[in-house]
Amino acid sequence: MTEQLSGRIAIVTGASRGIGAEIARLFAAEGAAVAVTSRTVEEGSGPFEGSITTTADAITAAGGTAVAIAADLSKPDDRARLVAETTATLGPVDILVNNGAVTFFEPVTAFTERHWRLMFEVQVRAAFELAQAVVPGMVERCRGSVLNIS
Repeated sequence: MTEQLSGRIAIVTGASRGIGAEIARLFAAEGAAVAVTSRTVEEGSGPFEGSITTTADAITAAGGTAVAIAADLSKPDDRARLVAETTATLGPVDILVNNGAVTFFEPVTAFTERHWRLMFEVQVRAAFELAQAVVPGMVERCRGSVLNIS
């Protein structure tokens, strides 16, 4: 690896498995310190394989820097805490990857407003508010990136 991200701080949401976990591992391999976040903290605590603890442990075992921060992106307080805890633990955020999502596969005729609101809160509002929280620092430091995965 080329260590292109050396000295950078990244938050990767939805990093307990899949694309988010792989992005976090790649960023760490490139030298970034990574805050991995999801609702799934430990293996077996969710319906799918993977957890932020597993992702963070894999990163540190490979020589990288990672911290697992549990957050429910549907909750404004968790979103604010995620940014505050990342900044306090690793430093100011240079990279934000909005990958966290919740999806319901239901016919439109059975789709509840509660499910729609939850999806909007996680996939739209959380991404927007997290960007609002980190972009001012990026502008001040004249560097940074926000990646939205959809």
